[in-house]
Amino acid sequence: MFQRKPDKKKEFSKIYDEYVEQIYRFVFLKVGSKDEAEDITSKTFLRVWKSFKNEEVKKDFKSIRGYLYRTARNLVIDHYRRSSAENKADDKMSSKKVPFENVVLKDETMRADERAVLVSEIAEVREALERINEDYQNIIVWYYLDELTIPEIADLLNKPESSIRVLIHRALSSLKKEINKKKE
Repeated sequence: MFQRKPDKKKEFSKIYDEYVEQIYRFVFLKVGSKDEAEDITSKTFLRVWKSFKNEEVKKDFKSIRGYLYRTARNLVIDHYRRSSAENKADDKMSSKKVPFENVVLKDETMRADERAVLVSEIAEVREALERINEDYQNIIVWYYLDELTIPEIADLLNKPESSIRVLIHRALSSLKKEINKKKE
């Protein structure tokens, strides 16, 4: 009997539906612009689709999510390289403020005073996050916000899982130091 080949478009469509919001949020947190984030997210999925059709992703990566994040990360880096080449200004990724209340706060049942306190705390964490090493920023976003597993992050960064655990610990320590500096 003939076996049907899996429909790659349907399979990739499921992957897109499952990860598009996470990839968009990651990119948006890096670039701070809705239009640029949408553009980079689209390019991410287009690039991964081209690889996906040729089975390259499945050979090289344990996790499609890891491949998506690596691709998005590389496109963000390319974006800032082009941007700095065009502008010749000091255009750091951290210089753009992201309206966290639009990205994070979706709980309709939260009281206004609770929401105000949370927005303030999120802004404080965001400012501290901007002041730490970019690798630490990525680790914190991937592990705590996007909920990537340690094996997925290890695959994404091509590092051993033990190194990822150490990076997570160091990233949190660095973030805590920055938050405490602000309070002093």
